[in-house]
This record gives sequence, structure tokens and C-alpha cells, in this order.
Amino acid sequence: MKIEVKLTTKEEARGKGMAEQAAVQVFEKFRGSWQLFTNPSEKNIAGQKFWRKTVSNYTKGQYEETVGTTFDGYKMIFSFQNA
Repeated sequence: MKIEVKLTTKEEARGKGMAEQAAVQVFEKFRGSWQLFTNPSEKNIAGQKFWRKTVSNYTKGQYEETVGTTFDGYKMIFSFQNA
């Protein structure tokens, strides 16, 4: 199954944990094998840090981080299981 989720937060909501809570709710609802993609460019450092922290917290550090070509172009990939 492929699920596409785009998560953005308004400036005033940043840093309050709302986006991480939303991500965890999605992870919990759709359990299984995950590959989460984000832009690997220097323009997306904040997004990379967010996903690294969120996935690491959720998986207790049990995930793999790679960079490579996907169906959606060159991406940073966070892979984990939550079955």
C-alpha cells in the first residue's frame, strides 16, 4: 500500500510538537513497513531535522536513513517498521 501524506505547519505552530503528534497518529493508523521521503537539499535542513527527530523518537532509534533515487526523484529516505 502506498500512502502519500504532506505535512506542513504554519509559522505560529512550529516548535509546539503538533506536527510530530500528527505524524505519529498517521504512523499508528497505518502500521507496517515505512519509507518516508523528504527533500535532501540544503534548502530543507529544517524538514530533514524534523523527520530525523520524529522518526528517531517514534522508533526509539530503530530506523535507517539513506539518500537515493525514488519514484519521486532524488530523496532522503527514512525506513522503519512498526508492524
